[in-house]
Amino acid sequence: MKTVLVFSVCLFFCSHASSQTEISGVWLLNGQGTESTIQLTPLGEKIRSEYDLLVDDPSLSCTPASASRVWANPNSRIKIAEQHDAIEISYELFDLRRRVPVGDESVLSDSPSTKNLSGKLFPEMGSSFAFYVDSRLVIESHNHAPGYIRTSRGIPQSSNTVTVEELEVKSGELHITHTYVDASIFEVPLVLKYAFRRIEEEDVEVYSCTDANYDWFLKLNNFTDDEKGSA
Repeated sequence: MKTVLVFSVCLFFCSHASSQTEISGVWLLNGQGTESTIQLTPLGEKIRSEYDLLVDDPSLSCTPASASRVWANPNSRIKIAEQHDAIEISYELFDLRRRVPVGDESVLSDSPSTKNLSGKLFPEMGSSFAFYVDSRLVIESHNHAPGYIRTSRGIPQSSNTVTVEELEVKSGELHITHTYVDASIFEVPLVLKYAFRRIEEEDVEVYSCTDANYDWFLKLNNFTDDEKGSA
């Protein structure tokens, strides 16, 4: 199994659930977040240029395009529960349930860490393990299926992608730094940052996703049937 040494800090610094934080609770995205400059390799640019939002967006089939796409969904509750041996994350979007074992890379499974309420697995979210560094919860993910970090622009991820999500509560707000490393796609790692506000709810609501389409988008932009084929 490939290991990105720059992110294998768990070998030296990780601790287990005795270091639980204030992260548990129900959260909503607070603002748009930020991203570093996107520097794509020729392969990454080729994938991006061939992307068609109206056809290729995995959301059309109730599939998460990537973990970052799910974190960044506005007005969608996210529940985090820290347990002694795992982190349970419930995303309202697509009724996703993510179970991340706490430990080092030896607890990393080849199977995806995320499924929906029907039990369907989503490799687009990767296989993950979690550890603590001081007041931060760190989630490292491997074994991704190809997907899209930014569905509006077709920014891709690949099977070579490794990600690190760093979660920390500051002044009552949850901050996430999400780093994407993939030398086949990015010239330099892509870093996304989000903030979330805590809400007084006990759980997420059921999403009950059904296959969608972009007819609303076409009507809004006055596309004709002929134009739809070339969009």
